[in-house]
Amino acid sequence: MYKNEDSRILNQGKRMRQQMISVSVLTIGICAGVAISQDDPDFVIIGDPGNRNTIDEEMDEWAMGQAVGAVGYEFRMATLEVTVGQYFEFAEQYHPYYTINTGNILGHSDFTGGDIRLASGVIQIRDGVSSNKPISLGWEYATRYVNWLHHGKVNEEWAFETGVYDTSTYTQNEDETWNHQIERSPDARVWLSTRDEWTKAGYWDPDLNDGDGGYHRFPNGSSVESLPTIERNSGFTEDYPLDVGMFPGSRSPWGIMDMAGGVTEWTGSIIGDNQHRRYLMGSAYWNNSYDYLFQEDRIGGSRGGTVYFSSDGGIRLVAPVYASADLNQDGHVNFFDVSLFIRRFVAGDGRVDFHKDNVLNIDDVRVFIGLIGM
Repeated sequence: MYKNEDSRILNQGKRMRQQMISVSVLTIGICAGVAISQDDPDFVIIGDPGNRNTIDEEMDEWAMGQAVGAVGYEFRMATLEVTVGQYFEFAEQYHPYYTINTGNILGHSDFTGGDIRLASGVIQIRDGVSSNKPISLGWEYATRYVNWLHHGKVNEEWAFETGVYDTSTYTQNEDETWNHQIERSPDARVWLSTRDEWTKAGYWDPDLNDGDGGYHRFPNGSSVESLPTIERNSGFTEDYPLDVGMFPGSRSPWGIMDMAGGVTEWTGSIIGDNQHRRYLMGSAYWNNSYDYLFQEDRIGGSRGGTVYFSSDGGIRLVAPVYASADLNQDGHVNFFDVSLFIRRFVAGDGRVDFHKDNVLNIDDVRVFIGLIGM
């Protein structure tokens, strides 16, 4: 009995040492400090927590009665939409699971979008497509992409299916209602914006009204709409949508680009009581209208999309102000965070249970490594 127990303890110790070697090797390449911090140029901090909702005086008549945009916390939003190339990295890793779980060797556009091709086990970006174009796909796969980022790009099936959004809820009942998770998990390291977060990032300007704050009419820091093809990523030719970031002169008050044009963007917010319908925000490249009263770019504008078998929306990422790997929250990810991770891991501290399974093991190490390089 004692011999078996000693062997068990010895084997646990060996596994622990192997895991810690993985973490220690990691420190070699990052002592100078790397990756996501609150100063990451790919993200903008949306501050002024506790801003108010919209009021009717700021809305067109058709949008009056809405009250949106109030957010009680700071968050970070990506400056640009997720591109075809960024999504393709995910699609390459996920497509074996997609094929197994769906039985399809041909990729439906809700998974691949229109610019990635999956056929007979081969997945590739279509010929002539720029990898810097914004991706447009279905909500269910946008959430899997977010889960994968949340787990530091770990290539395990659980990393795609859990974390921020629980894909086991993506089911329909006999009465034709749906069960899709209503809100993101509260400990998310990255997520799809809410309708309020998107509205605040696009229209709220804390400097308006002598510093009391207010909302602009359009997501370009102005009451004047951005011109299609000239000031926003929209047009009918085969060239559109253009690459992200091509119109730097049209930014939100916070500095975010392409909130008008490019692709309309998924949110996590449900429409009414319909768990299978989510808000889509901003105009898409094919919406080339100008000075149209019901233009989706006007504050309060939006449309709805179904979460299944559609490829209607793009992805704009939202994240906490501090990076998940910034364990000491000093605004930088570096050796000190790695050292703190090792100490907490050895001590059995649940704060580094990045896999969220109540067990500290190599999966937590892999997630942490991925977060540093995300």
